[in-house]
Amino acid sequence: MHQKIWWRNSNKRNANIEDRKISWLELFYDLVYVIAISKITHNLSLQLNITGFLDYFYVLGLIYWGWLNGSAHHDLLGANDVRTIFLTIWQMVILSALIVTLNSPAESIYFNTTVVILIMQYYITYLWWSEGIYDKNSMRLNRYYTVIYSLVFALIFSTFFLYQPYLRMVFYFALILNYLPPYFENSALREKRFEYRLTSSMAERLGLFTIILFGEVILGIINGISKFQNLTFYHWLLFILSVFIVFMLWFIFFKMIADKKIKKGFINSNIYALLFLPVAMSLGVIGVVFEKIFITDGTALYSERANMKLFLGIFICLFLSGTLCISKLIEASKSYLQAQAKMQTLLLGVIVSLVITCGVSQYLTLVGFLLIALLALLVLAIAILTFWNNFGLSV
Repeated sequence: MHQKIWWRNSNKRNANIEDRKISWLELFYDLVYVIAISKITHNLSLQLNITGFLDYFYVLGLIYWGWLNGSAHHDLLGANDVRTIFLTIWQMVILSALIVTLNSPAESIYFNTTVVILIMQYYITYLWWSEGIYDKNSMRLNRYYTVIYSLVFALIFSTFFLYQPYLRMVFYFALILNYLPPYFENSALREKRFEYRLTSSMAERLGLFTIILFGEVILGIINGISKFQNLTFYHWLLFILSVFIVFMLWFIFFKMIADKKIKKGFINSNIYALLFLPVAMSLGVIGVVFEKIFITDGTALYSERANMKLFLGIFICLFLSGTLCISKLIEASKSYLQAQAKMQTLLLGVIVSLVITCGVSQYLTLVGFLLIALLALLVLAIAILTFWNNFGLSV
């Protein structure tokens, strides 16, 4: 009874279930993490400067690291048991606490946030370390996670005894270390002659996670346009162009990578998942810019108006670049690869054209800038549909 309810046998774990569907618990877990991203994105909108971006990139990287570890652990080692449920719930509690500490007063925000980060670091370390207790075969594979994450815990704890400007450097170095264990583990998997492929359920979760972020971008547009009391035709034109730009980004992203297998190999799978970080980062900033760009277009200084257009263009390019890199890790039939090569070439051309548009954005009106971006994305979307039709692929 203990084995069935509290801790199921290893052959009952999620990794051994073919075509596993995402559970309601996982969806709830993902939603909490998206709320956290929404919160830090709101904080970024209040501080659009170098310091604000640095803090945003770090906290987003930390949140995504926590989500990635929790999701991978549940996908591979979780089961339909009480222990898995509580392991997931505690991660949600810790993340919620992190969101709360981000609202702390200036004199205590560093201490409060660092304490929660340490708790998160300890808990993620425990997730992987505990597998060696119940499954001796996992001890060799989880050692890199345990050792490196423990080292990072000590590194973060040392920041209580450091002063600026070293604090931010240490936190960023610790974050980079947190992303390294899978690449060390790859050698252990090779020794066991195990060729890993990202599970379909994990790939689906990455897609659903991104979909919710797209919803946050639409919310940014709505919040931005809602700040006007008297909406004119000009405002509605900006609104329509913005929504269509987001729709084009959604279409291009999911048409190029959705419902397709990832290339075999532990490194390929980890890079695939890691590339969703710049995609998430880009969507967060795009949502912030859309929330501000309408107001700044009419009332702000010339330099601020130019910066908003530049930010929007840069992060659209970053989003498309992430999409391009992710698409290169797709494994597909020969007919699809022919279409894929053409799509990737055209996507690269669109990125270059948008970079050029960013360079001259200060000379363009907001409507003109949005219209050029939309037309470039629309050309790419039509080309994707054409390639699908020409190569006999399913739309």
